[in-house]
Amino acid sequence: MARIAGESPRTARYIKLSPPSVADPVILCCEIAGDGPPVMLMPGLGDTVWVWRRLIPALQLRSRVFAVELRGHGRSASPAGSYTTEEMAGDLALLAENLGISRPTVIAQGFGAHLALLLAIEKPEFAAGLVLIGAETGPPGEGARGALGKMRDCAAKGNMAAAYRARKARGRGPRGMKSRERAEHHRLFLRNDPAGYAASCAAALGAVDLTGRLGEIQCPALAVAGELDPDRHPDAERFASSIPGGTAAIIGGAGHCAQLDAPDSFQMVLDDFLRAHGLIAPGT
Repeated sequence: MARIAGESPRTARYIKLSPPSVADPVILCCEIAGDGPPVMLMPGLGDTVWVWRRLIPALQLRSRVFAVELRGHGRSASPAGSYTTEEMAGDLALLAENLGISRPTVIAQGFGAHLALLLAIEKPEFAAGLVLIGAETGPPGEGARGALGKMRDCAAKGNMAAAYRARKARGRGPRGMKSRERAEHHRLFLRNDPAGYAASCAAALGAVDLTGRLGEIQCPALAVAGELDPDRHPDAERFASSIPGGTAAIIGGAGHCAQLDAPDSFQMVLDDFLRAHGLIAPGT
């Protein structure tokens, strides 16, 4: 039993995805809890399973929860070299295969949501449902590219403190936190491997534009954006109009991390979606 992120008592498993011959393998850390229909949680750029701290306790009462840390993040490995969104999405498919996860509901945020979208398009049989928080359909816009480039460059120099300041200036951090939680979020960000984080930022900069392929998604999808994250409102509306059966919700008082900023409102919207599509056990 591993205690991580300051408070978590959940089991952390480390899954090697690369062939035995690879000297610097991809190894993903995944926390597992609960029982029921499978749910995979994928955090955004620079974040770990900690961002699901308010969601997992409720989900694990009715679902088998698999909370993943992306390559280059947290306790997962940071193999040397460049990363692509295709490779990072492929990691998640391989992880599910290794753990025997079939047709999970995928709840993902930010960059993690982009990877979830890519998976749902390239492997339509993968997900039973998608919940996308603060997701972008296309590559980063001009303003975001400048911020991402600065975050990448700071991390490449080993200066994660400067990378954190650049991220904070971009306005992508959680807003609904007490001072102790902000300190913990900051501490966990600084523990990311600098080279792995820099490679992940570069992958985000090179993200493919999925806007024209949203109609290929074959599972129910809910796009969530925070009221205080207006840049993501058009994307949420685009998801709702382009994905067959897609819906969108704006969470009042929340920023880019709706599940942390307004957990009660987010939980209500999530429960409605899961029940409507039969993605949680009856009676829960």
